[in-house]
Amino acid sequence: MTPKLPIQEPTKFEKLPPEIRHQIYTHLFCHKPAPIPLGPGILEPRFGLPGKDDARDKQPTFYTAIFRVNKSISRDALRFAYSANSFQLTADLSCFFGLSQTALASIKSLTVFNNCWIEGRPSTKVWDILNQKCSSLETLAVQPSSHLLWQALPHLKEYVHSFPQGQPKPRLIIDVYVWDRHFSFDTAEHEYQRALQELNGGTGADGTQGFMRPGEIAIRLPKQVKQIDFVLDVNAGGVRALTEFLQSSSDLPLVKTTELLPCKNYRVGSRIRHCYVWLE
Repeated sequence: MTPKLPIQEPTKFEKLPPEIRHQIYTHLFCHKPAPIPLGPGILEPRFGLPGKDDARDKQPTFYTAIFRVNKSISRDALRFAYSANSFQLTADLSCFFGLSQTALASIKSLTVFNNCWIEGRPSTKVWDILNQKCSSLETLAVQPSSHLLWQALPHLKEYVHSFPQGQPKPRLIIDVYVWDRHFSFDTAEHEYQRALQELNGGTGADGTQGFMRPGEIAIRLPKQVKQIDFVLDVNAGGVRALTEFLQSSSDLPLVKTTELLPCKNYRVGSRIRHCYVWLE
């Protein structure tokens, strides 16, 4: 007589090895190579994105139903989902403000735009959250308008000098993408004069009205990150102004580099790309 084998109950999902659970989570959460918008109102420049036939437009939804199974699975899935993907803030910041403590503490890669420096409580709240609750944040991509970055750039030295002695500092990268002229008024000489004025502390640009002061923009950057990528779209005049300004500034050790940097190509299809790294 053949002995009866003991009946085995199905293994609970929580008891599966972490590598098995993570393989399952990967199918639910890791379909998007581009940053996932945290809410409606995408602010990423559309001219920097591929066409409609690109894989970005064929991505499935970021599935969230598993977050509501039970507390144990929810916490485990949240940690994986928010650490394994890259995210971007949008025009509607309420979704970011509504994220749980677990989600915020798990985010490793985030992109922010101009709306995070508009004067007022929402912008202050964004930076308070990034500094106090996003403890795992490793890479911050900052994509402001050229008006804001040109004026804030000289104040990066204040951010760097604010670190206590011995505390690791993030790698600062200025990632400049050069575009061809699109409008009759978009001349290289006009961009050069405007950028040089703003880099030297001029405040004549309309694009900075209603935003935080340049020094505040720099000093609010989080300190727990490993890398901050400042992404900028300019024409040849902007590059010329930046080059001249850095050559005349002894306290801004931004060095142009041709090495393969550990940052992605934020603009697909741009003509020329220049990278500058803060070296002390």
